[in-house]
Amino acid sequence: MKFNPMFSDLFQPELLGRVTKGDVPESFQSALAAGWEADPSGAWVLRLFSESYRGDRSSFTDLTGYEAAVNGRAIPDLDLAADHPARAEVLVRRAYSFAHCALFALNQTLGAPPGSAYISIGPTLYDEGLVTGSVTFCVQHNEEEPYLADISRVTLSGILVVDSDDCVSPLV
Repeated sequence: MKFNPMFSDLFQPELLGRVTKGDVPESFQSALAAGWEADPSGAWVLRLFSESYRGDRSSFTDLTGYEAAVNGRAIPDLDLAADHPARAEVLVRRAYSFAHCALFALNQTLGAPPGSAYISIGPTLYDEGLVTGSVTFCVQHNEEEPYLADISRVTLSGILVVDSDDCVSPLV
């Protein structure tokens, strides 16, 4: 795992060790149950997210960008008040638990390459007092740059990158 300075400002990374499978948002549990698949172009996508994606594959210049678009989702937060004192922590717990479980499942999928989850937590552009989050997944493709090659250059959000190597054991 690696993270940028803003991530550690919003959340104490050592608290990730306390995240459990129970932190996975209910709305993402069905995506985990549906699993991963390689599409005909060679992109690895969460099957449920792929079924609801409406973008055009031909508008992407590489598989990484396409995977990020298909596999990216906002972290559910409608149950959290905007001024909830632990809003950022709850969002990180939800995102990390989903990311860990999805990458563990990817590790268990025959023929799947290593992958990464990119978790972003930060203020919205229209209201700096409101923190939101998102997560997306990409696998490693030969001769393609990672989705975010240098997270230290991201300054408007906290970024946590979780690799499939970090997820060799399931969350409890």
